[in-house]
Amino acid sequence: MPWPGRLQHGHGNFSGTMLANNRKPTKQIAKRTGFVAQYDVQYPHLTVRETLVYCSLLRLPRTLSAKEKISVAESVLLELGLSKCENTMVGNSFIRGISGGERKRVSIAHEMLINPSLLILDEPTSGLDSTAVHRLVSILGSLAQKGKTIVTSMHQPSSRVYQSFDSVLVLSEGRSLYFGKGSEAMGYFESIGFSPSFPMNPADFLLDLANGTSSFYFLLHELVELTRTCE
Repeated sequence: MPWPGRLQHGHGNFSGTMLANNRKPTKQIAKRTGFVAQYDVQYPHLTVRETLVYCSLLRLPRTLSAKEKISVAESVLLELGLSKCENTMVGNSFIRGISGGERKRVSIAHEMLINPSLLILDEPTSGLDSTAVHRLVSILGSLAQKGKTIVTSMHQPSSRVYQSFDSVLVLSEGRSLYFGKGSEAMGYFESIGFSPSFPMNPADFLLDLANGTSSFYFLLHELVELTRTCE
């Protein structure tokens, strides 16, 4: 399998095999996996409720009646706290509609309609204010408590948001520098010589470390090379 990371333009092609627990994902796994893209793509002229009902009628299996599918949409609407804006148009940059945080929750609702076991989100907090971010993360946390596995990428989580994560994965140059409890990340890096010169948000420190913008750049480069050697 090729090294993870971005493929630079003009640098040839890579091939490999995508595995989950050393096995190729089956169609059943794909059906139980939801993916929320970074950018929300929705019909601006539909209301929130119309959007979810329409999506439910299209995505749910034929074994369910139209009434049952609508019931699923209404249940998800309530679960994600969208009841207050259910009759408001989604809108866009030209049409007044729901807020950015609500729009992101509608995108999540799209995927929750299929009742996924695994929900993957790409930068779900981008462009949201701190209040909207906290509410969104709280909703994701409640979904996790109900048995869903939530995997999300974030670049600049606040300290409050960071502390809500069960596990944290730190990547640099496509390599894993750390995977474990968020509360133990700082202690781990301090034990191998990486510590901030002043108190700071753990997420900010880890981001600086991963991007090589801290004073530990050369040590970080050695650590990345070490992970490559170990593989």
